[in-house]
Amino acid sequence: MAASPSSPGGERDPYRLPAGVSPSRYDVRLTPMLDEATFSGAVTVQLDVEVPTTTLVLNAAELEISLCLVNGAQADFTIDAETDRLFVHTATELPTGTATLAVEFTGILNDKLRGFYRSTYTDADGTEQVIATTQMQSTDCRRAFPCWDEPEYKAVFGLTLNIADGLQAISNGPEVGRTASDGRTAIRFADTMIMSTYLVAFVVGRLEMSDSVDVNGSPMRLVHVPGKGHLTDFGMDVGAFCLRWFEEYYGIPYPSDKVDLAALPDFAAGAMENLGCITFRESLLLVDPATSTQNEQQLVADVVAHELAHMWFGDLVTMRWWNGIWLNEAFATFMEIAACDAYRPDWERWTSFGLERSVAFDVDALENTRSVEYEVRSPADCEGMFDVLTYQKGGALLRMLEQYLGEDRFREGVSHYLRVHSYKNTETNDLWDAIEATSGEPVRRIMDSWIWQPGFPLINATLTADGSGVELTQQRFRLGELPDDAADQMWVVPVHVRNGTTTTTVLLDSVSIVVPLADPAASVVINAGGHGFFRVSYDHTLRGRLTADLGEMSTLERYSLVDDAWAATVAGSITAPDLLQFLEGFSAEREHAVWQAVVIALNGLGRLVGDEARPAFESKVRDLVQPALAELGEPQADQSDLTAKLRGLLLNTAGVLGNDEFVIGLCRDLLAQPVDQVDPELVAAATSVVAAHGGAEDFERLQNGFLTASTPQEQLRQLYALADFDDEVLILRACEFALGGKVKTQNAPFLLRLAMANRRHGPAAWKFVKEHWDQANAEFPTNTIVRMVDSIKQLAAPELVADAAAFFAEHPIPQATKTLDQILERQRINAAFLARDGVVLGRSLTS
Repeated sequence: MAASPSSPGGERDPYRLPAGVSPSRYDVRLTPMLDEATFSGAVTVQLDVEVPTTTLVLNAAELEISLCLVNGAQADFTIDAETDRLFVHTATELPTGTATLAVEFTGILNDKLRGFYRSTYTDADGTEQVIATTQMQSTDCRRAFPCWDEPEYKAVFGLTLNIADGLQAISNGPEVGRTASDGRTAIRFADTMIMSTYLVAFVVGRLEMSDSVDVNGSPMRLVHVPGKGHLTDFGMDVGAFCLRWFEEYYGIPYPSDKVDLAALPDFAAGAMENLGCITFRESLLLVDPATSTQNEQQLVADVVAHELAHMWFGDLVTMRWWNGIWLNEAFATFMEIAACDAYRPDWERWTSFGLERSVAFDVDALENTRSVEYEVRSPADCEGMFDVLTYQKGGALLRMLEQYLGEDRFREGVSHYLRVHSYKNTETNDLWDAIEATSGEPVRRIMDSWIWQPGFPLINATLTADGSGVELTQQRFRLGELPDDAADQMWVVPVHVRNGTTTTTVLLDSVSIVVPLADPAASVVINAGGHGFFRVSYDHTLRGRLTADLGEMSTLERYSLVDDAWAATVAGSITAPDLLQFLEGFSAEREHAVWQAVVIALNGLGRLVGDEARPAFESKVRDLVQPALAELGEPQADQSDLTAKLRGLLLNTAGVLGNDEFVIGLCRDLLAQPVDQVDPELVAAATSVVAAHGGAEDFERLQNGFLTASTPQEQLRQLYALADFDDEVLILRACEFALGGKVKTQNAPFLLRLAMANRRHGPAAWKFVKEHWDQANAEFPTNTIVRMVDSIKQLAAPELVADAAAFFAEHPIPQATKTLDQILERQRINAAFLARDGVVLGRSLTS
């Protein structure tokens, strides 16, 4: 064990456990009382004592400790609630060697969706049923039983659940025995492999299980509440495919005995990679392919793949401390896209990842961004790590590295890393060193430049004076003003440059470099393939060649061209009228991903436009969208999923942003038909369009649809459409509904977020949230609070900027301080954008 972590002043860090004693095995027995929302338990921990001590220090939170025994002798104990620590004091010094700690305790099944918590559903008879389930990441296993709750303290877990007769229970390992007595059954589960506490899981309740399928010798099944078995086939198909694919990719067998995929009615995160007992939101596991959109199915496939990827990268090999969580999550993000691309190549998953990467670009272009890896001390710091920089930027950096090295060399390095560090804990550099060892490339030098400093570069591309080459220069990209030290930042940037039919790869590791051109007259694409984590600015000549030759660019390259132009407009390098003119050049575009970028830019421009210029702007939108929409025509039985998805996107854009009366009427007709007789993409688009132009009757129909929907996807589709209405009274009704008890706390924050994003009535929703701030914080999972207020950045009027700053000065979000700073900074940038370009765009539209 390494030396005990200390604060800079030399004092022991109160959030870290002292070194010298470590667990090797836990035997945990828990008795949950679902009706009372309580549990009792006992844990016996086998310890390795490396430094003699009279005090054992471990973690416990919200537990009532009744007894502590050390080597069978009763011991005194104290609890520090502020730092979640249990101190067990022995009468005599424990010598080096082994020891045993036994603790008896009770706790509550909380309603905050963390630790050992309470979830509910209504059965077919209308009776509320309770499930006791877990979410331990990052630091909440200590709420289920006392433990050394840090990822470095790996151990074996033997779990026994004593449950009421008639209930079912699952845990990390398969069931290996049961004993019935006095109306309860004690179920014992097989020992786990050596693993971290945050991966422990158990679920108890009235549950059903699908039939198991054998995946290379590992049984897999899907666990769900009664009555939803018909929604399990897709998730099981994805799961079985991905588990086989990962075994082949990693070259290492699945490291546990079985896989349960558990769909839970209440879950604060999307899903959780508990070894062998992966837990999910229902909407991210249960789906009906016949009535769901491509995106809804893709979300399920993504999340199932992401969690299964973790069985190796995260569970088998684990970061030493939470500052390294980015590597777990970034790699699982990378692998989810790779696996989904293998599962459904027709979805073009690496192309659509470009849109997700852009969300990370937006955050990383702020002054209040952070380096991908940074210091993590407290549990609140841990919670703040689960953001787009950890997932999307991290995943994009790994994709960039893979494309530079080549897929085979990257994969060989990853497999080497997993084999060398199996069952152990690692630091970030261990991965780079493993890939460098197998590839021979300067992997650590490249990746250190991206992981340890915030931001990303803008690559400026300029033809040399004689036209024989292109000069590439790098500087940090910012949406606001560049800081004084920005000129000192430098990245080692893998850049793929395509000139005509020739592609050259260079490492830009200085301010500038000149790349010779094989065909000086041909177009030049910087970031060929589109996988680099940087933006590109072309000089006038090079940009002109590209826009005249769009058909020669790949879908992701065209997407990036539009996305870079939109970012440059927000930053002030391109005017809003010039951007609109540029977008009008994409009327012949027929790829969904490119249209996504176009529509994002159009929505952004739409927020600049006042009432006087809006009809002219709506006309521009209709003129841009209608040719592609007309060409797509009616849905066809043999159409691709992406073609159907594009039709839905264009229909939504024409109806909502273009105010197309014909489309609005068509959408009303579509919603009047039985849902199983209409293409799901059209149903989803029509739901949004009708809401955007609807009244009280439409609101009530959607609200009732949410309450009676037969699938999680239909339910959320109708719930979130309640925020689309162009009526302040209805928006406030949506807000009240979010807090009225009929919307689960896992979903309510996101309805409020969408209401605050409403173009005209967002300010009223923001006022509502302020007035109900205490209630929201008391009822919602802590990790959803900052996500709830994310859309404040869209409220760009000067008085709203000042109001938000004043409110959060008095109402901080301690578990997401950095993320809140980012939201407020982006709000200021949007306000500056509105002030700079709003009038200019309006004049250009009406002149």
